[in-house]
Amino acid sequence: MEGQLFFVQTVNFKMRILLIFFALCLQTKVYAQEIFIEGLGDIPIYKEMDYVEDSLILFDKVDGRYVSTKTKGKYSKKEVKEFYFKTLPNLGWKIQKKNFFDRDGERLEIKFYDEEDETIVLFKIFPK
Repeated sequence: MEGQLFFVQTVNFKMRILLIFFALCLQTKVYAQEIFIEGLGDIPIYKEMDYVEDSLILFDKVDGRYVSTKTKGKYSKKEVKEFYFKTLPNLGWKIQKKNFFDRDGERLEIKFYDEEDETIVLFKIFPK
């Protein structure tokens, strides 16, 4: 009887660990999908900005990729701009001139607009 009780406790403990593991995996997957801008790979989205629906344009050609997409949110243009100018160099993007970055044969252009009470950020990636 004591051996059976130990077996049940061990299985019960292992099931709890397994359930916690799966729950963490699901949360990590959802979180990873939310932190990067769709179509741009490893460029993070600023805080809780939203995608502009139907803004993603993507062409993959022999000479490189052409990507354009927009995000929007109720943040100041200044704080969004500061975020990208601090973050992108850590991801390998080198600042070339105002709002232009280069990395691995690609150029990233970022434009910031104010529209009503939101900041719109336009991202474009194209070959150098």
